[in-house]
Amino acid sequence: MPRIIVGSGVVNQIPLDWEGNFERILDVIQKAQNFHISILCLPELCLTGYGCEDQFYSSFTEEKAWSSLENLIPHTSDITVFVGLPIRFAGKLYNVSACISNKKLIALIPKQHLANDGVHYEARWFTPWPTAQRDYIVKDGLNIPLGDYRVNIGNGILLGVEICQDAWEGENRPAISLGQRGVSLICNPTASHFAFGKSQIRKRLALEGAEIINGVYLFANLLGNESGRVIFDGDAYIIQKGQIIAESNRFSFADSNLIYAAVDLQAFSTHEDDIIESKTEVSETDQLDSENSINPWEDSTYIKEEEFARAISLGLFDYLRKSKSFGYVVSLSGGADSSAISSLCYMAMQLAEKELGFNGLKQKLAYVPWMNSVSDMRGLLSKLLTTIYQGTVNSSTDTRQSAKELAEFIGSTHFEIDIDTLVKGYRTLIEGAIDRTLSWETDDITLQNVQARVRSPSAWMFANINNALLLATSNRSEASVGYATMDGDTSGSISPIAGIDKTFLRKWLIWAEMHGTVDGHKMAGLHRVNSLEPSAELRPLGSHQVDEEDLMPYPILNDLERLAFYDRKSPEECQELIVEMHQSKFPKDKLIEFTHRFYRLWARNQWKRERYAPGFHVDDYSLDPKSWLRFPILSAGLEKDLPA
Repeated sequence: MPRIIVGSGVVNQIPLDWEGNFERILDVIQKAQNFHISILCLPELCLTGYGCEDQFYSSFTEEKAWSSLENLIPHTSDITVFVGLPIRFAGKLYNVSACISNKKLIALIPKQHLANDGVHYEARWFTPWPTAQRDYIVKDGLNIPLGDYRVNIGNGILLGVEICQDAWEGENRPAISLGQRGVSLICNPTASHFAFGKSQIRKRLALEGAEIINGVYLFANLLGNESGRVIFDGDAYIIQKGQIIAESNRFSFADSNLIYAAVDLQAFSTHEDDIIESKTEVSETDQLDSENSINPWEDSTYIKEEEFARAISLGLFDYLRKSKSFGYVVSLSGGADSSAISSLCYMAMQLAEKELGFNGLKQKLAYVPWMNSVSDMRGLLSKLLTTIYQGTVNSSTDTRQSAKELAEFIGSTHFEIDIDTLVKGYRTLIEGAIDRTLSWETDDITLQNVQARVRSPSAWMFANINNALLLATSNRSEASVGYATMDGDTSGSISPIAGIDKTFLRKWLIWAEMHGTVDGHKMAGLHRVNSLEPSAELRPLGSHQVDEEDLMPYPILNDLERLAFYDRKSPEECQELIVEMHQSKFPKDKLIEFTHRFYRLWARNQWKRERYAPGFHVDDYSLDPKSWLRFPILSAGLEKDLPA
């Protein structure tokens, strides 16, 4: 039974970044060669980037990907590498893993099952490859095998491939057919986005794949915020005998990571027509079994809070550097949402510095013109992060102090601006135009919204001055019922918390203050915000405005949202379930009122959701109409379908 070294590599790619994507892949291959790795699995579509969207329609994208593949081939001495790209055959586009073995392209193995739900739209661009179908494609005068092949890399070691979604297909997953035909190892090149708890499902599928073939399973995922909305964990696994013998650290700030291990592979003696011979000399090894270890946070009691902190931190960091921005601007109201976002900007830099070192962090952001002028984290954060408290007569001392204390803790450059003069100016202008006085009794929404909107130009000015990203501060719960002022708190180029509900966010803030990440990042500056009741502070202070009184208790809002648009229950079913779930705390007529209010506000505010800044996808569902949940802008609504 041959014993060889195998590896899985993760890379942090950018769609259409031909040179950068190539260099990161080449770096992993060269490291693998240094460790005498014989088989290397790299992620799905890593040559182009997974998130190319409709650019996959362009023949130019295919041509550039093929050129990158050709350029890789000479760099694959004494190693077999699986690398992903799109390939067109017979007028259809396929998502393919190319097998390069010792400087020769020997096979192109396409994806058989496409991901086409949630954030995925693969069937828009790609065609699924039929199981057991095999053919040849002519490229540069060569007949290259294309299809459901096995690969013999030498010494009777047979390999198969299943690409990402293929492994999620239960009885139809390719591993079953490959196991019946006989393979020693399966490579799974993946582009599987982060969602809470999803990595555990991927681990289980990889373990099952290894069990099906009674062999070795290599899994390699993409890393980081690749194209704006989704974040990839960067998880990689090597599995044998029911155990994960090597795995990567998730949410790394590095450009790439490589894991490897020595494994025993069964040799087969067969010459069936679905086997491609590579005729490569495979280097055997006497290396002992690897000792697998993972970051301590993976075993944390607060795993969801840890995942949220690390996923959003990496998402913010990548969005910053890939957009070539010089920093972040947050309109810091002292409330939960803006405080969470400011804290996450701080965490992003702290986590990056811990992994990369301060000089490594500066090197990642070397395009920023002032980067060489900073000598420590405090100096970097003061230049990188700008926070603004924009108060009115309706703002409380508590929120002003909350914003100030957090800004001092995280080290942002903080400004306090009084916008009453601007609000009064607009009010005087409109009162003169309509020839009457605006009042809270008759113009409540108008007088609230103008305050939120007046804050936007100042925030954008700071963003423009600093060439920085303005971060929008709306969460998913607010988006579902439109409890946000368009062109006010929705202003921004990215919305980091748009994919998470308010209930979890408040819980996360308490965790961040009291526990923090296992790396020791407790957020003591959140103490005051965690003592406050969420309020927009747009009505006079004497009205004691509270978000949950304007809307409904956030846990009920979140349950309705999930029942209606994740579980896809009818309005009547949702109402019945909400009464059943919350009747111990609220009277039935109140719960019915909440349900009617939810559906009324949901349908009325789809136009707002269409205009929100792109948000990070972190949960198993979102409300983003461009990536998860489409709903008509104009409709008869769903409130009418509730019992009278």
